[in-house]
Amino acid sequence: MKKFILVMGLVSFVCSCSTDNSCETGYAMYDGSCYPAAYSAIFTVTSKADILFVVDNSGSMVGEQVQLGYSFKAFATELERFFGDQYHVAVVTTGMESPGCPNCDAVINQSCMNETGENGRFQDRVCLNQGDIDYPDYVCETDPGCSKVVTADTKSCFFDEALSEGMALVGVNGCGYERGLASMRTALDTLAGSYNAGFLRKDATLVVVVISDEDDCGEVGDATEGMAAIGGNACYYAAKGVDPEGNYNDPEGKPYQLTPVEEYYDFLMGLKGNRQGMVKFAAVVGVKDIHDLSTTTIEYTFDSSSNHYRVDDACQTQGCTGSFCSAEPGTRYIRLAQMFGIGQHGFVDSICQNDFSNAMNKLGIFSACSDEYFLKDKLLDIDQVRVMLNHSEIPRFTCAAPGDLVECAGLEDSSCVQGSCVETWSYLAPSDPPDPAAPGGVISFADHCKPCQTINVGESFNLDIVEIAE
Repeated sequence: MKKFILVMGLVSFVCSCSTDNSCETGYAMYDGSCYPAAYSAIFTVTSKADILFVVDNSGSMVGEQVQLGYSFKAFATELERFFGDQYHVAVVTTGMESPGCPNCDAVINQSCMNETGENGRFQDRVCLNQGDIDYPDYVCETDPGCSKVVTADTKSCFFDEALSEGMALVGVNGCGYERGLASMRTALDTLAGSYNAGFLRKDATLVVVVISDEDDCGEVGDATEGMAAIGGNACYYAAKGVDPEGNYNDPEGKPYQLTPVEEYYDFLMGLKGNRQGMVKFAAVVGVKDIHDLSTTTIEYTFDSSSNHYRVDDACQTQGCTGSFCSAEPGTRYIRLAQMFGIGQHGFVDSICQNDFSNAMNKLGIFSACSDEYFLKDKLLDIDQVRVMLNHSEIPRFTCAAPGDLVECAGLEDSSCVQGSCVETWSYLAPSDPPDPAAPGGVISFADHCKPCQTINVGESFNLDIVEIAE
């Protein structure tokens, strides 16, 4: 008899199925024996989270920063429902020092680097806007009660609603060449053991949340800065790979290209040993249609009044009457979220909203635990699939009643005292064409048997799915 094993695991640190030392590489353990592994993936659920906010601090971001602050309570409520007090929060800006973004001084006070929160350094100041959205006047100071790493005990440091101040307000004089992904990588790599020490924990899920009304501009040096008539649009030309006139190189001969998004995906996954589920990426950015992300593309329109091309807006905030009511397409952030799988470890929402509370509530749920598990390869024979929670097999059919699972024979079984006999877990085959996030389909669970509801704060669980083909 020839057996092929498909293994998925959800564990705190390691998966006993796919990493059992008693089995050679390419083999998996099932029922005490080793078999060839046709497919193996590890999804990890932990009881701790390290959440990094990457917040755009360019001139159009006052309203969005205020909304982020006031909606943080909705986010923290969901975090604490699953993680308790076991979470860290830190904030960086999208600014990285470059020729077009020097350090701020008495003369240079726009599109420049502030003392903190820039170049991947965690924000350690509490700020208050004494002006309004159109004419901001940020006053920032160091609060001895607030460290760079916010915890459940100091969450008012992120934003204090009573005082309308906090670390979420990172200012609006920042760099016009927004480099959120470069700032993220610097924060979690170069500065992780020095300036930003104490944030990353080996056994915690890493969640990155980008809040920006513009696209990412790659690494410093990717795009030429300061070119007349192009300015910050050089980032969009490079992100798309071609300018409005069909040129693939800028006027100085530099190719229109940015550091590939895939490189940031590999970096983030590498931080957690490539364990699926240990890294989540969320983008609240310019989106044309939240239900069809493929419609968010970089497009140009010629402006006859300035005799230059402009980048078309992706969205406009309904009812907004101020100067900054729109957002340009966040294509690179969206692409990175898609690589993590929208709906499982990737999240996208529009920044063009009057109230972020709903988005932040969804972000909190997203950060915690998923009830669906995306497969990379298609299951061939559902009758040969075994699903185990903490190494105990979950019956394929159970009575749909809360409490202990009661096994039943199938959908036609009428023996259940409470509830009807239903599938405890089900398999949704790949769509046609396949969803890039779930090319092998999706495993989901009935309401009375959702893995996320089986554990308490501070606990973790294992979920193994094994397919045996004879």
